[in-house]
Amino acid sequence: MDELSLSQTEALHFDSIRRWIGIHTGLHYPERKYCTLYHRLRKLCHELDIPDLKTLDQHLQQRDLPNLSIQLACAVSTNHTYYFREEESMQFFQEQIIPTLPPNEPWRIWSAASSSGDEAYSLAIILAEALGVAEAQQKTAILGTDISFNVLEQAEYGICNEQRLDKVPKPLRDKYFRTMGLGQWGINPEIKQLCTFRQLNLMNYPWPFKQNFHVIFCRNVLYYFDRPKQIELVERLYDATTPGGWLITSVTESLWNMNSRWQSVRTGIYHKGFGRNGK
Repeated sequence: MDELSLSQTEALHFDSIRRWIGIHTGLHYPERKYCTLYHRLRKLCHELDIPDLKTLDQHLQQRDLPNLSIQLACAVSTNHTYYFREEESMQFFQEQIIPTLPPNEPWRIWSAASSSGDEAYSLAIILAEALGVAEAQQKTAILGTDISFNVLEQAEYGICNEQRLDKVPKPLRDKYFRTMGLGQWGINPEIKQLCTFRQLNLMNYPWPFKQNFHVIFCRNVLYYFDRPKQIELVERLYDATTPGGWLITSVTESLWNMNSRWQSVRTGIYHKGFGRNGK
């Protein structure tokens, strides 16, 4: 805390807010990221015309500012994303997972931390290529969720800058995107129709789903949480998949040493069996 040069009072309220974030969102900020958290909190205070962390903390405890908890959750979460991120996982989804999905029922796919929609739309493009747009619209439903209303609004628009398309092969860019001018690109309407976006805090159980998913993408999420919450989330994701379902995490996020029910296929790829207890 010394490197932040906080007064005793400010340090007290910083710790209080940090604990509130952990309890209510599950997001875990280790000490090495305190500076990042502090600057995000100060930025939020400036945007909301709140003078200091003490006042922000008081508003949180008293719950006297509508939507403050959501605004805080949005402010402290990171939303760096782009299309076809971690191409190996996308290729595995295309070549290895899609052929295993049940032929006689709709496919339910969940992008559990969809941010501005790049992941969900990337999956929609892959499915459109595999099935054709018309069949993909009939056979697949992609849900994108995020804790932040701000990024979900961006996802609904389906507009991005050119940098986020760097990993998209040119034939797919020409086929599924249109230029909007000023360096902005928009996803085609037929791809947008494959995706639905909703606000969801992954730590708020039970989740409001009526049916389980065949595939869940939950990438670049686990490292936000401490170990107990990671284990809890991984097990709830298991319970939210159908027998034979799949979980895709980031290649940098391992379920090693979690004693998980998931069967590891390769780095970042996990499978749920068909038998009793998913074996």
